[in-house]
Amino acid sequence: MRRTDPGAEGGEDHGPVRYGPPLPDDGLPVLPALSAVVAAAAGRADTQPVGGAPALLEAACGYWTRRGLPCGPDQVAAGPGAPALLLALTAALAGDGADVLVPRPCAAWWAPYARLLGRSVFHVPTPVESGGVPDPYALLETVRRVRAEGGDPRLLVLSPADDPTAGVAAPELLLETVEAATAEGLHLVSDETWRDTVHDPHGTVLLSPAEMRPDEVTVVTDLAGALLPAGWPAAVARFPATGGGRHLHARVLDILTALGARIATPVAAAAGYALDEPPSVTERREATVRLHARVAAAAHAAVVAAGALARP
Repeated sequence: MRRTDPGAEGGEDHGPVRYGPPLPDDGLPVLPALSAVVAAAAGRADTQPVGGAPALLEAACGYWTRRGLPCGPDQVAAGPGAPALLLALTAALAGDGADVLVPRPCAAWWAPYARLLGRSVFHVPTPVESGGVPDPYALLETVRRVRAEGGDPRLLVLSPADDPTAGVAAPELLLETVEAATAEGLHLVSDETWRDTVHDPHGTVLLSPAEMRPDEVTVVTDLAGALLPAGWPAAVARFPATGGGRHLHARVLDILTALGARIATPVAAAAGYALDEPPSVTERREATVRLHARVAAAAHAAVVAAGALARP
């Protein structure tokens, strides 16, 4: 079993952690409606509370409720980007020596936060037809081997709409993996940053693990994926409506407080506006997805025409 050494990726000019690249920009000008919201809030000198102000949390609840994941403000926390939330979640769930599982391949920014905390990271292969979600049998075998070596796997990070493969996991695969993970006592963090950027929304069935096992899944969404410019860091997390979920929520707020991880007030105003999804935001998002879909399809056609094998 290959254990990832927390210091293995350090180099001559690096400490033990190499950070992944920032979320990509969509390459388009900032939506004027968002710029106006930021400009209107720019004169405010107040700071946002750790975890987000009530208006932002209510907007996040509405966003998730429209996607079949109803929740209340006491189940939500906001932070200055998904990395801050994932760091806090990892510290809360695996901060006392536990191990973290991630798919192979996975987003470049997932593993560094576990390594920063000195946690071991184990990569589990994904099926060739979809990324972001580990093969359930490989997951069970990895858990067995880690425990046999004295490890303590407790956290699985996955993504039903994946970066970097751009794949969407089939519902049956996702269900099998979620059931395998929860049967082994793992808590799941589902990164759903890209769920609103699916190129063929009518031909794709995208489900959240939180729809399948709501008591064992925390959902994280970075708004830079589809709602805000990449340079305006804001993200939200949805916790289970259980005693354990409330404890995890409180622990994450403690860690965010220690880090001083607040969203800047103008960005928080834009985040709340975007999460409410007025027509200006949804129309821009849909147009952006159509544009990127056309570019991706053309690039795929060129690669295949050159003789390469590539999934769409």
